[in-house]
Amino acid sequence: MTRPALFVAGEQDLVIAGVPADALVDALRGTLTDLRGATLLPGCGHWTQQERPEEVSAAIIGFAGDVS
Repeated sequence: MTRPALFVAGEQDLVIAGVPADALVDALRGTLTDLRGATLLPGCGHWTQQERPEEVSAAIIGFAGDVS
């Protein structure tokens, strides 16, 4: 069974450091077959929800509206 998914990360997150955005999304699509979006926040590190709460909330609200 597939589930809708959304990926949100900071571009400066050390967890994804050095991985080009296109390659990251391609890798995600390999396991998340219903990936609805991938957002990389410029100038943001690992703690996206603390560093950019408004943008993270907007992404989640938009995603929830798409899957409801």
